[in-house]
Amino acid sequence: MKKYFELVSNYEKVDGVISARLSDFSKIRNKEDVFYELCFCLLTPQSNAKKCDDAISILKRKNLYNSNMGLNEIKNILRTRTRFHNNKAKYVKNLREVFEKMWDEFDFVNKSSNSVEIREWIVKNVKGIGLKEASHFLRNVGFRNLAILDRHILRNLGRLGAINEDFKGLTKNKYFIIEKNFINLSKKIGIEMDNLDLYFWYSETGEVFK
Repeated sequence: MKKYFELVSNYEKVDGVISARLSDFSKIRNKEDVFYELCFCLLTPQSNAKKCDDAISILKRKNLYNSNMGLNEIKNILRTRTRFHNNKAKYVKNLREVFEKMWDEFDFVNKSSNSVEIREWIVKNVKGIGLKEASHFLRNVGFRNLAILDRHILRNLGRLGAINEDFKGLTKNKYFIIEKNFINLSKKIGIEMDNLDLYFWYSETGEVFK
């Protein structure tokens, strides 16, 4: 189909940049780096990713992971950088304990743990994170083949005819159906799903971020 040919042709122009970014993700093995990536994905729902990343940079400088930073201080950092900062500040403040359990349960160094199993654990145990955010986090620390179904991805999948159902208000079952469709699309055109995800972002924003 013409639209698939155009997609592949345009993707090939930025394949090197996208593949390099995914390679960078796979190199994240440091425990604190993984923790801050989880914090980042807690902040991103309905918020600007660059501003969330800025908040994480400040939390890193203030050594959140190794300190007992107060809730009000976290709120003040998040206030102008993410929506729903009061709730998200609570999630960040309480994250350390559940993060330690997750780190002990799964292999984030060699990436040998099953990504689907980790995602299920995160959605069940980490307050403030759903399937999309858990998938985003896992991709950002080197795990693969999990769909990050935000509005950009859904819009592109709809444009390509990979989905035709109403995707507003995703239920768990609908999420898995669309994820399967995304996987099938990637196999059909010969571009891995994680690469396609970053390409869709690039096609709308002009950059490869995370």
